[in-house]
Amino acid sequence: MNAAARLVHQNVLSRHLLLTHLLSRQQLAILILALAVICSALATIYVTHSTRLLHVTYHRNLQEQDRLQMLSSQLLLERSAWMIPARIQEIAENKLNMVMPTHESTVVIRGSF
Repeated sequence: MNAAARLVHQNVLSRHLLLTHLLSRQQLAILILALAVICSALATIYVTHSTRLLHVTYHRNLQEQDRLQMLSSQLLLERSAWMIPARIQEIAENKLNMVMPTHESTVVIRGSF
């Protein structure tokens, strides 16, 4: 056996030295636990902050979706207003000088297929 082991085995080292050694292990364990608690607290803060940012982004996207949906509805209404047959006929007659064909000028072609 080496000298230190022989001294411990022979109970030459005082109990105070052993108690001091055990306290340092306890202090190390307490330090590790304290660091674990601090890391856990920081992780909780980070996750909470990230969750809040994502929540704000989600609500902004919902507002944008509502705005775009309303704009789409307005565009569809405007499109239907521009596509009214009476308006198309008015433009054809006034701007393009087109006229409705009469029954006499209409020719029906029948083919045998």
